[in-house]
Amino acid sequence: MKKVTLFAALLLSTAAFSQKMKITELHISNGTGYGGQINGSIDDFKILAPNSSILAMDFSQYSPQGFPTYQTPGMNMSSSYSLQLGLQCAKMPKVTYRVGITHVSNAGVLSAFGSYSQSFPYDTLTSSQTGEQIFIDSSNSKYYQMNHSNQQIRLDGAMIFRMFPDKRWSLHTGLGASIGMSYQSNTEISFWESSSMYSYSSYYYGQENGQRESYKNKNSIGASLYIPFGIDFGIGKKREFWMPFHLYIETRPSLNINSINGIGTSFSPGMSSAAGLRVKL
Repeated sequence: MKKVTLFAALLLSTAAFSQKMKITELHISNGTGYGGQINGSIDDFKILAPNSSILAMDFSQYSPQGFPTYQTPGMNMSSSYSLQLGLQCAKMPKVTYRVGITHVSNAGVLSAFGSYSQSFPYDTLTSSQTGEQIFIDSSNSKYYQMNHSNQQIRLDGAMIFRMFPDKRWSLHTGLGASIGMSYQSNTEISFWESSSMYSYSSYYYGQENGQRESYKNKNSIGASLYIPFGIDFGIGKKREFWMPFHLYIETRPSLNINSINGIGTSFSPGMSSAAGLRVKL
């Protein structure tokens, strides 16, 4: 995995700096996205949290769901912020090399979720006036939820090709890659239990209790290969002050690469979008 991502990063950087370059643009953007999420197992999280008291419980009767309750099934939701420079070479004026730093927050690189429920008759209430009977049932449900997340700083580079660059509205596409390290990797493990009593027509009471654990993990590598597709709008048309400023939106189908210490490396497809400000210098 390291060889693949390093090769992609070196390819972009070599292409950008092998010839005389000139800084022509400044890019500031932020975005959101999702990537394929690893559906982890209890054994995976025992590696990430070896001293967990929750993981010492018996979960053999639980039904695993494979995703946390706060995310869309199979999705690793993420957010990103980028600061990049636009570089151009006199020999290739139609290509812009976008190079800079991107911060990525991954909400769920690895996750597991499971539940166990049972219900049984508890009591029967009989009306002294009408003789009507009400059957009271008791329900007990237990859940576990495990999630590994991280924050990453990446070097980010892309080759951008523009259509209609002299028009107020323009389109662009290209090829990009990013690679970096996490500076904060965390594992959170939760367990909770709820009990309730109810009849076919009424809910009587319920109670819930649980516990939560948090662990810090070793830093790991993250990378992606992506294809940007964007629309660019020039703010200024007549006033010279506003003419260098452009707003753009961009969507990026991608191949995401994440490495978790002790677990391994995963490759997954993803999709992200970004909105940004481009300033011509």
